[in-house]
Amino acid sequence: MLYLRILSALIGIPIVIGSVYLGGPWYAFFLLLVVNLGTYEYNGILKRQGYNIPAVFSFISVSLFIVIIFFNQLELIYPLTMLTFFLLFVSALFNTEKVSITDAALSLWGIIYLGGMFGYLLLLRMLPEGAFYTYLLLAGVWIHDTAAYFVGRKWGLRKFAPQISPKKSVEGSFAGIGGTVAIFISVSILIPGLIPLNLGKVIILALGISVFAQLGDLLESALKRQMNVKDSSGIIPGHGGILDRFDSLLLAAPFVYYFFLIMNLN
Repeated sequence: MLYLRILSALIGIPIVIGSVYLGGPWYAFFLLLVVNLGTYEYNGILKRQGYNIPAVFSFISVSLFIVIIFFNQLELIYPLTMLTFFLLFVSALFNTEKVSITDAALSLWGIIYLGGMFGYLLLLRMLPEGAFYTYLLLAGVWIHDTAAYFVGRKWGLRKFAPQISPKKSVEGSFAGIGGTVAIFISVSILIPGLIPLNLGKVIILALGISVFAQLGDLLESALKRQMNVKDSSGIIPGHGGILDRFDSLLLAAPFVYYFFLIMNLN
């Protein structure tokens, strides 16, 4: 299993980094592909539990989140969300034999979770110096996940959240946070120009990324736990599915976006 994780990372990481570097329509297309694959996994998880998710609404809505952001028409996000809510409500109201209010609510939750959170990855890239900020986000999340995985696997004894994810340990959690903070501080000291922030802001950035990465991971773990599935899919050998691989990024991305947005205002 470990060699599959490493092999998938060696193939996947250059694709992600390359799409961020190219930016523009290339990165937007990459996110469109990923968010639709994630939506497919999310709908599949729920359908296996007997929920009837209106898939057409899901795919169109998450795609429109990315398209609207790409064309910098952010004022349309709220109308899109309300229109999606209305259409799902009407679907549940007049098609009660196939779609329940619960089905509609779970569909809307997934649209906001995936379309909204993946949208922040595009918003972050569109900021001035957005490629650099995105690389910092990716580096922080990957450092966190790697440290938490290997330390937890080797020395993890105390369960961190047994009701949500039995394999996660307190040791792995602290390793993820501590490792991210330590590496960011070391880089900022050894290569001062690489992270143009003072030490206090570097610590806040690293802490924020690692904490929100853990929360994102726990959120997806809770979803899988409650739906009685191990992985969101098997599309990425050794890692599971798109949701399994991108879960940490989905909550860390908004934090990094607002962090640098605020920094740029000062």
